[in-house]
Amino acid sequence: MTETVAQAAELATVAPRMLDESRWADVLPAHIGAAKFQRWALGIMQRPELLEVARTPQGQLSIVTALLDCASLGLEPGRTYHLVPYGGKVTGIVDYKGEIELIYNAIMRPVVASLVYSRDDFHMVGANVPPRHEADWFAEDGRGAIVGGYAYVEFGEGSYSQVVRMTEAEFLRHRAKAKTKNVWDEWPEAMRMKTLVHQLRKFVPWSREKQP
Repeated sequence: MTETVAQAAELATVAPRMLDESRWADVLPAHIGAAKFQRWALGIMQRPELLEVARTPQGQLSIVTALLDCASLGLEPGRTYHLVPYGGKVTGIVDYKGEIELIYNAIMRPVVASLVYSRDDFHMVGANVPPRHEADWFAEDGRGAIVGGYAYVEFGEGSYSQVVRMTEAEFLRHRAKAKTKNVWDEWPEAMRMKTLVHQLRKFVPWSREKQP
């Protein structure tokens, strides 16, 4: 057996050893069982980039820490919560779908979030009134550069949450503080949407538990 094959065989046993089902039982919300989350965790650990991180104890610790955070929020690794390798460790990132899910769990009402581009017609109306936002949504030459974005919750019967508004300069300040700038650069719109909804989550109810 060559060294490369031997290393591959060793890595194939890492995930089951480090991801014991009992790790998740105490932190998961009621609607997700430990066995289900275990399947998710083992599934995402088949990715070569994560197995590479798992070569070291520090890398393994970062993976388990991220997965525990994911489990505590009741999100699904690889779909609404992402493990991003960087510098021999992973960073856990909730994406905008996960942020929306956490809000929806608590209030079961629509979350509205949108980016604004330089060619759009955008006007704020009030602190808790949806803005006026018109655009050539299917413009062949695009809608220009991103200038900002907004997000709010529609509570129904004409009632809305505070409208969170962010400028492109604010988005870039969040990017500057992020450990995973490569993710911001690869998925610029998704990361801005995630940042918007995360800011909104500070002003509205949210829950890791689904409401009955």
